[in-house]
Amino acid sequence: MPKIIYPDHYSDTDKALYDDLLSRGDTMIGKKLSENERFMLDLAAKMTINQIRGYDSGYTVPEIEEMKAMHKEAARAGTIETPPDAFYDDLIKLSDGTTFKHPLSYPAEYYYDKNKEVPDDLVTMTDNNNDNVIDENADDNYIAEQMRSIPVNVD
Repeated sequence: MPKIIYPDHYSDTDKALYDDLLSRGDTMIGKKLSENERFMLDLAAKMTINQIRGYDSGYTVPEIEEMKAMHKEAARAGTIETPPDAFYDDLIKLSDGTTFKHPLSYPAEYYYDKNKEVPDDLVTMTDNNNDNVIDENADDNYIAEQMRSIPVNVD
């Protein structure tokens, strides 16, 4: 994350609020943001603080109207994409039509509990592995016999 440069007129409380808003925004989005997207969180946090504190943005009404018009034009051109409804339902839909719940939509406790359980196939696999172990002194253990025939230098 790049070094944050706070506006000169921000108090320590404003800086703490700014950091908190950025952190909450990151958490709500739930994915790592590129620098192209991160500025939106920065902008939203600064606008929120300015609104709370009653700071004036310095923009005139015609400038604000022009920004709104540019936003509407970008939306009509298709450069602004809105996620599908399945996104808000925490669903992932594959190209073959299969849908499943997004793994990040589960709370951390769910995965903690899930990782504490031993899978059934792991229990049976460890029981069966004992049958595949060849005793070192067995007659058919040719690898152990070959290893014994290799000379070892002991100084």
